[in-house]
Amino acid sequence: MSNIMRYIYVKTTNAVDVRNFMNTFLRIDINLIAVILLGFVLWIAHKRLDKKDKLNQKFIWIAALILAEVTIETVTCLINQQPYPWLIGPANLLHVVLFIVGPLITYLWCYFIHYWINQKEAYTPYRRLLFSLPLAAVVLVAMSSPVTGVIFSISDMNVYQRGPLFGIQAMTAYFYLILGSLYVVKHRKNLTQEVFWPLFMFGLLPMVGGLLQWRFYGILLMWSSGAFACVILYVLIQDRMAQFDLLTDTWTKATFERYMHSRIYNERNPVPFGIIFIDMDDFKEINDRHGHLEGDCALKSTVEQIKKVLRKADIIGRFGGDEFVVLLENADHQVIRKVLERMEAAFAEYNRTSEKPYQLKYSFGYEVFNEGWSSVGQFLNHVDSQMYINKRSRKTEKMAREGGQTANFQFAEDNNIS
Repeated sequence: MSNIMRYIYVKTTNAVDVRNFMNTFLRIDINLIAVILLGFVLWIAHKRLDKKDKLNQKFIWIAALILAEVTIETVTCLINQQPYPWLIGPANLLHVVLFIVGPLITYLWCYFIHYWINQKEAYTPYRRLLFSLPLAAVVLVAMSSPVTGVIFSISDMNVYQRGPLFGIQAMTAYFYLILGSLYVVKHRKNLTQEVFWPLFMFGLLPMVGGLLQWRFYGILLMWSSGAFACVILYVLIQDRMAQFDLLTDTWTKATFERYMHSRIYNERNPVPFGIIFIDMDDFKEINDRHGHLEGDCALKSTVEQIKKVLRKADIIGRFGGDEFVVLLENADHQVIRKVLERMEAAFAEYNRTSEKPYQLKYSFGYEVFNEGWSSVGQFLNHVDSQMYINKRSRKTEKMAREGGQTANFQFAEDNNIS
């Protein structure tokens, strides 16, 4: 009889072990897929992306942290309820890291979004400090949890339990996710549809996964959803290489024209906008005299001066080697002329203070779009032609000065540019 009882006990124990293993595996199977997929994408990104590009740097950091978060979450599930006292210390440490990294990912996500849209770092040091306060609070509370148990606690039997302030890290993560998503929605007019939806989905997927994880305790969906969203984001970054001119960090001609087409034909009540064509003068001479590297530097400096006078909603694209196009939102002729005045002052200041052996000069043409234009192409060709009128006028002015005569700088309307 004792042998029979021992046999039944062994079989029952084995059955329970198999059942526990299957339950644990079903909890972490999505995480395992996410780890493998995101790990492969991160490896490719590390090999292929230009790591000097700040946006790429931010993406790699976010992807690496999500990979770490999903991995740690998986490990904590595997060691939870394992009756080994030596696992209590590692379990506490892993959960502290888990509750810090989650909000940190969403915090960095906001900076990623801001940089993508504005092509510059976000906030002043003071505003950065204020923006970091929720994250700092979570870090302090999470680090104290092994002692206080406010966010989580690990029992003597190595069983994980939620604490009374467990929701603080989730609320902080959601605060940054919602903030980033709202920023994407706010600036959707500055984004093509191909860019808007992946950026928006990156914030939405973890939020939906987190709500499901909260509603059905035991399933792991928030950060596995974030991992899948990160894969989508990598595809978008790859596409960005085709959409953006990497030298000058401006839109390409194809992206700019596609955006204009969407801007004109897909909006019910389009806001009026103006276009300025800008062509660098004597760019070939800079290349021939000082080399192509210096020519690249001149292009980047030109874009920097233009961006100084633009608003957040305005867009700049590179149409050719030394030709740029600016879209000014909600602009009439008066607004465009004021922008041109500020642009002239910015270039004058650069030329005055720069130690370069050449000066940056440009010709321009502009126009306000209205319903009278039959197509985007017709409108852009018109503005382009006005820019060449201005260029010819400047060449005539230069020849007059060299001949000892005087000539004054004229705005576009003086050259029959309306």
